[in-house]
Amino acid sequence: MFERSLDVPRKEPADYVIEVTRATISSIPKWWAAPAAELFGLVIGSPLERRRDEFLEDLATVVRETASRVDNLEPEKLASNEAFVSATLHAARIAMNTHQREKRAYLRNALLNIALGKSTDELKQQVFLNAVEAFTPAHVKALELIWRGAGRRIPWDENSIGMGHRNYGSALGILVPEVRGQPSLLTAIFADLRSRGFSTLGGPEQNFPQGGVITNLGIEFLSFILSPEDLSQSPRG
Repeated sequence: MFERSLDVPRKEPADYVIEVTRATISSIPKWWAAPAAELFGLVIGSPLERRRDEFLEDLATVVRETASRVDNLEPEKLASNEAFVSATLHAARIAMNTHQREKRAYLRNALLNIALGKSTDELKQQVFLNAVEAFTPAHVKALELIWRGAGRRIPWDENSIGMGHRNYGSALGILVPEVRGQPSLLTAIFADLRSRGFSTLGGPEQNFPQGGVITNLGIEFLSFILSPEDLSQSPRG
């Protein structure tokens, strides 16, 4: 069944870290060792397993629901789809290493697209999954902002931003308050998008909007990780 095809090896890089840490804990004096080991297992070990299991259960549910509506998606055949299995192992490792639900949703959407045959380029699949691992949700929102351009309404007046300051950095600061007022962080986010080949935008200081600053690769990346609902709001959706 599909659930068995998503079973991942118990040994992951994180497991080796756990073993090393446990070995270190064993060198602590006996009166401290037991409580420390128990605390480590509670704080680190259990959440890692929980994240993996939640991610795989969520993915299994989505694929089952989709299979009921899509004729060519048969969960039983996914076990023999090597590209899907490899991508699932890759995505599960990333999911275990993040607490951010947005990133886990991106991973789920990506695997569903692979299962549906919407993404057949295995090299790009690996490149895009690596990008999800490296990026924050703010990176994705920045790329969406670049893609939508003039089609995205920005509440400038409500945020007291005058005409001379309406650029990509201030726009992203409105959409992602965590990055507001952090010029170095904003510069790093937009530079990351350029270095991945997803955008040609010069930086956050560029006036908003500008056309043609997202690449085809950037559009493919968004199409790979966003939900159909999000894509339906896109400029080309």
